[in-house]
Amino acid sequence: PGSASKGATRVDCAGTTCTYAEEMTNYATWYPYYRTRMQMMKTASSIAFSSVDDKFRVGYATINNGSGHDFLNPNAFDGVQKNLWYTKFFGAVPFGATPLRAGLANTGRLYTGKLTALNEVAVSEPMQYSCQQNFTILSTDGYWNDTANPKQIDGSTDIGQQDGSDPRPYYDG
Repeated sequence: PGSASKGATRVDCAGTTCTYAEEMTNYATWYPYYRTRMQMMKTASSIAFSSVDDKFRVGYATINNGSGHDFLNPNAFDGVQKNLWYTKFFGAVPFGATPLRAGLANTGRLYTGKLTALNEVAVSEPMQYSCQQNFTILSTDGYWNDTANPKQIDGSTDIGQQDGSDPRPYYDG
């Protein structure tokens, strides 16, 4: 094995070309962390969350997880919560359908205090302050394909068509 040409923006090789050893190191880094969309998402997200501390409350929910539906109530992102969160996060396995609308509807109901349980876990009140900001990060590989109509905050009324007659992915009906 010889060396490989090196693009002008590459910083992972020391010289003007990449040695076989450097390319094998690059591949060994890529394979476990970036070879699939799921691995890439887990790697990037875990790096992004590494600096989050207990000043923030972080929870976890899945919409269609091959290892079982998971839910972790939002709580201070301390050592215990981080361990629980990362365990669930790294254990996630992509599976089948993409029920985005129902997942986001459940999150909305969670933040309004109208959701009592999610994935067989009792939901704790996530709100602590009236001016509290809340965010939902959703990672997906495509369009929604829910089989059931998601519900409004009341838990019984269908959300219905909110985005006019635009085609998917905007169409809600």
